[in-house]
Amino acid sequence: NNTNKLFPDNNFLVSFGNVSYYRRLNLNALIDRTKLLLEIKSIQFGDSHSLMLIRSTSNGKSFLYGYGSNENGQLGLDFNPGKSNVYDQWTKISLDDHINKGLMFWNKIDYEIVDIGIGNDFSIVTIQYKKDNSLALYRFQLKKEDKFAVLAEEKDDKKTTVYKEHFDQSENKGIKQVGVFGDRILIITNDNSLYIKGVLYNLDTSDNYALYKKFNFNVISFTMGMNHSLFLTANNELYAMGHNEYGEFGIFEENVEEREVYLNDFFVKNNLKIVKVSTGARHSLILCNDGNVYCFGDNSDGQCCGLEKLVITPSKVTFDEDRDIFIVDVCCGFNHSIAKAKDGRVFFWGDSAWNKLGVKESRLDQFVPIEMSDMKIKNVVGLFAGPMQSAVYISGGFENLQ
Repeated sequence: NNTNKLFPDNNFLVSFGNVSYYRRLNLNALIDRTKLLLEIKSIQFGDSHSLMLIRSTSNGKSFLYGYGSNENGQLGLDFNPGKSNVYDQWTKISLDDHINKGLMFWNKIDYEIVDIGIGNDFSIVTIQYKKDNSLALYRFQLKKEDKFAVLAEEKDDKKTTVYKEHFDQSENKGIKQVGVFGDRILIITNDNSLYIKGVLYNLDTSDNYALYKKFNFNVISFTMGMNHSLFLTANNELYAMGHNEYGEFGIFEENVEEREVYLNDFFVKNNLKIVKVSTGARHSLILCNDGNVYCFGDNSDGQCCGLEKLVITPSKVTFDEDRDIFIVDVCCGFNHSIAKAKDGRVFFWGDSAWNKLGVKESRLDQFVPIEMSDMKIKNVVGLFAGPMQSAVYISGGFENLQ
């Protein structure tokens, strides 16, 4: 099982949980229409809506699809009060009319979609302009007097749902990463500065949603939970911000919320190089370069493994009692976890509601990793999870495909 190679056929997104078990999206059909070999770059699942970003491996062109509710314009599709605004299949979303509004064809802006993020009732899409490689943020949300002070316009019986999110790049050398969770927007700029907009919880700025607060430390990536965020620096340091009520920081210390940012020095002290950090609602998985996975945070549904309700400090996950398993990818859902091994096997554990652990029959919450073994899948190249669902992206993947 090759972990990265894409094949020209048998490319599927296999999803389970929420409403239906074992639903497949045939990417081959999209390939036939576009005549391009496509890959899934990102999927963001929310409580009510989801976004998927697909990219051509041959020319780099990106395609955006939405699924679920558009009742708040969160899919970036025009809202029509007289019709249903729920989409029960992946629907293509175009930004051309918004980005090139009023421009003649010879002045049209060439761009690519490079990132997506899901909030409570909105989405953020990051656009890169090809002319100067600068990035801009677009918000998907209906006009209303909300805490983000969104401005909008109305056209006939439809309401425009796409707006340019203001973020001044002049002082920070451009955007590197954008993240969205709940009512927060986080941005890392090319000089590794961190900007946060929205609810900052214990940072005493929750009344001012419209402004970005800047933090100057060398952040290269971040993940976001329900009430906390984790930040990885260029020096392999792991920082935490927000609430630590459920051990979300992975730090055993009283009065841990007295400062804005806290350092979890477990990985530096133990000479462990962090490869990937994934965060659920109140728990996190840390993948290290030795193939081991560490977890901490809320464990009420078994999402951190074991029977303890809270895992306060990083604890190593055991996947097979009889032999070592080298893990190459991890992904957190709201309160469940997924990991992929180097040999191609995929493991699930945690909350089993909506059958989102990849097993068809109803089972109790899983407090140890179980292998996804009852579906004939191979060549998994991507893991995705949300509040009520899981998905695996496979390339060349179904045996006896009908």
